[in-house]
Amino acid sequence: MALQDTDISKVRTILLGITGLSCLVYAILAIAQNDLQPIWWFIPMTAGLLASVGIAIAFFLGDSSARQMAHDEMYDELNHRAQRHAYWIAVLMYPIFAVIIMTTGLSWETTFAAMGTLTGAAYLLLLTFYEWRMS
Repeated sequence: MALQDTDISKVRTILLGITGLSCLVYAILAIAQNDLQPIWWFIPMTAGLLASVGIAIAFFLGDSSARQMAHDEMYDELNHRAQRHAYWIAVLMYPIFAVIIMTTGLSWETTFAAMGTLTGAAYLLLLTFYEWRMS
């Protein structure tokens, strides 16, 4: 059973979206509870590893032309766009979290854990959003 290029793209989009959501949930729970580990610390990491394995399997199950079409110029453009926008989101988090720390007493450790997972979530969710908009 060879996967088509659209199937590979759907698998990639869904798995990256799930990984981004796990990072977002971790960050939101960390901020809400002011706890460095609101849930098990390895959940976002495991979601990322499982996503990478799932994407690799999807590419392996596609033939050569399907793999090339699933990773075409449009994907490269969307990926670059998501990286650019996620960078600026990450930069803007510093002054936002500085104000949050000063006004709420959120701990520094929790803030840096939340900012790290929010940086990853921003890229993954933006890429997922851009891919879904194109389909």
